[in-house]
This record gives sequence, C-alpha cells and structure tokens, in this order.
Amino acid sequence: MLRKSLGSLALAGVLLAAIVPATLAKSVVVPPSKATATIVEIADGAGAFTTLLAAVGCADPAVGAALTSGDQYTVFAPTDAAFGDAGLTAANICTAVPQGVLTQILLYHVEEGRHFSNSVLPKRDGQMKTISTLVGQSFRVNSTGAISTASGGQSQIDKANIPATNGVIHVINAVLFPKL
Repeated sequence: MLRKSLGSLALAGVLLAAIVPATLAKSVVVPPSKATATIVEIADGAGAFTTLLAAVGCADPAVGAALTSGDQYTVFAPTDAAFGDAGLTAANICTAVPQGVLTQILLYHVEEGRHFSNSVLPKRDGQMKTISTLVGQSFRVNSTGAISTASGGQSQIDKANIPATNGVIHVINAVLFPKL
C-alpha cells in the first residue's frame, strides 16, 4: 500500500514538474498591431477622403491640428461620395461653405476619446446611443450603425474601427449637418 502511494506521489510530482513550466511560459498569442499613422495620414492614404481633407485644410486650423495631435478622437468620416451627394467636392468645398460653418460641420463628425464600435453601437436592437460631438451637439446611432441627427439627417456607418495613433475612424456614407 505504501509502495502504491509513493508511486502515485512520484507520478504526481513528474506531472507537476511538466505542467508548471508550460503554464509559466510566455503566451503564443500575439496582441493586435498598433496603428502607426494619425487620423489625417490614414485618410490621406485611403484615397476616398480627398474632400474631407480639403475641408480640414479650409476650416479653422485648430481642426487639422487636433486631428494630427496626440489627443484621442473618434472621427465619423464621410467619403468623397458622401460629400458629392451634398454637392461638395475637393475643388469647391472651400468656396461653397464659409470657414466658420465648415469648421462646425467638421467638428460635428468628431467625438472626444477613442471609441470603437463596441462603445458606439448599442448592444440591443431598438436602442440608441448618443454621440456627443466637439461642436457641442449630438447625434444618435442604432445597433445597425444607422445615424440620426437632430436636424433630420441620416447616415450609415459603412466601415468601423480603423485604428489611428490618435483615435479611431468610422467611415460613414453621408455628411452630418449640425443645427446651425
């Protein structure tokens, strides 16, 4: 009986010696890569945001400075097609919209902080999340990514969670207009 107990104890010791180092070994799970470009650099490289970038260049310089800074922002970025639906292009946006109004429109697309879709979209159907923007007005998003503004505008998040060194970009299909 004693011999059997000693054998079991020895086997347990061997198993423990094999298991403990394996559990203390470094994990093979590789964390996601970090972004290496700012919001503006990503938009510039994508090629689908030339009107948005032209608007940033024509708006109050503080807008461009914020979007290239180390501060964290969430940008709901309209594509060139979205601006085109509003009659705006990279060639005409600076003359078609006064600088102050353009600045307000751009700030209406930006939320302070880094908010991925899990904190932008509500968890359940029928619920809405309110997004507070830098212009001081908000808009609402439902669980499918549909956006509703207080001025009656509608948009849709087409692509979410593009990480940047200074925040995150969600691509939308219509320009959002605040109450002016």
